[in-house]
Amino acid sequence: MVKINNFFFLFLCLLGSITYAQKVSNVTFRQEQSNIIVSYDLETKTPCKISLFVSIDDGKSWQGPLKKVTGDVGAKIASGNHSITWNVLEEFEELRGDKIKFQVRADADDLETVIIGTQEWTVKNLNVSTYRNGDIIPEVKDPTKWANLKTGAWCYYNNDPKNGEIYGKLYNWYAVNDRRGLAPEGFHIPSISELDKVTNLQDSTGFNARPGGGRGFGGPFNGIGGEGNWWSSSVQEGAAWFRNMNYNYGYDTFRSNYNKAGGFSVRFIRD
Repeated sequence: MVKINNFFFLFLCLLGSITYAQKVSNVTFRQEQSNIIVSYDLETKTPCKISLFVSIDDGKSWQGPLKKVTGDVGAKIASGNHSITWNVLEEFEELRGDKIKFQVRADADDLETVIIGTQEWTVKNLNVSTYRNGDIIPEVKDPTKWANLKTGAWCYYNNDPKNGEIYGKLYNWYAVNDRRGLAPEGFHIPSISELDKVTNLQDSTGFNARPGGGRGFGGPFNGIGGEGNWWSSSVQEGAAWFRNMNYNYGYDTFRSNYNKAGGFSVRFIRD
């Protein structure tokens, strides 16, 4: 960015763009004085939260979500052709080079995230009752039925919906691993190594580890308010890995594997 005779000029040797997730397509741009207009198409059954990011190193790292934006950005953006106006000068002192790219992200309207190091995590335990494609995940209250499941299911701790308002739902691993997907587009269930990385730091990073307890594969509940357990996508010898954080022992954390019929909390990480 250079200033000449009280006028600002953007010097962009090359300005590229990429789409984010499958909902967003046909991302284009144009420059109008100190503004950049980013156009995109959105295809979604439900309104999305749209965010705009910029990279100055060819997509190796991203800055954002950009704040000085207007137009079709923010919450409740429906399907259609859209555009975002970014006032560059209100947010960046300089934007130049040949490795600049833009990224348009479409997330569920109520999805809140936090960036922890190089990872971006959802900040609430999952509390949905459908897979990504809209298919229903059944609620299973009966402990005997829960113990014998080989398909996806969820429950509230002690089968009490009030616990869901604070701690989210508990899911068995069959729901986590279902091909229809729990995670929205652009996110995935973390591997155990991804969970290791964040929970080793999380007491000071904003992971917001709500101690939702768990449900044993035989059906009993235990641990709410004192410990949290989060499924990973990783398996070993027929069991699934999870990560525990125990508030009763000074935020002690450990990893272990457990029967896939157990019930634990779920978080997502950005792809």
